[in-house]
Amino acid sequence: HVDLPIGSLREAALWQQLFVELGHVRAEDILSGSGLVRLYRSICSLDNHVPHLTSPAEISSAALAGDPVAEEVLSLFCIWLGRVAGNGVLTLGARGGVYIVGGVIPRFSAFFQSSGFAKSLRSKGCMSHYLEGVPVWLVTAEYPGLEGAGVALQQMLEPADAA
Repeated sequence: HVDLPIGSLREAALWQQLFVELGHVRAEDILSGSGLVRLYRSICSLDNHVPHLTSPAEISSAALAGDPVAEEVLSLFCIWLGRVAGNGVLTLGARGGVYIVGGVIPRFSAFFQSSGFAKSLRSKGCMSHYLEGVPVWLVTAEYPGLEGAGVALQQMLEPADAA
C-alpha cells in the first residue's frame, strides 16, 4: 500500500486526477488490471478524450495495435512499476533480483521488455549505481505460488540423504 511515485509533471497531473477519485493514491491503484482502466480513464479525462476502452485486455490490445492513449497507459504502467520495484530494492537491499509476477505484464511482455521499466527501476539519483546489475525476471508460470508451495512440500517430504 505504498504511495505511487511521481517522476514528471505529466505524472503529477495524472496523480492529481487520481487523487480526486481516490484520495490516497497507492501503487496498487495503478499497477493492476483494474489500474490500467483507471489510468486510461484519467488520461482521457486530463486530455479531453472520450474513453471507449473498458477492460485491461482492450487497453493492452489497443496499445499493441498503436492506439496512442492506450500506448501511454502501458508505458506509464511500466515506468511506475519500475519505480516501485526500484524503491523496493533500495528499501530492502534486494540486489539479488526482482520477480515480476501476475497476469498483467505477460499480456504485453514484448512491450514491457522495451519499455521504460528498466530505466525507471535504476533511476534513483545518487543511488542509481546501487541498482546496476540487479536482475529482473518475468514469471510466466500460471500458478507460481502453488508450484512453489508444491516444491517446498516435496523438499520437506524427501529424506535428507536423497539430495
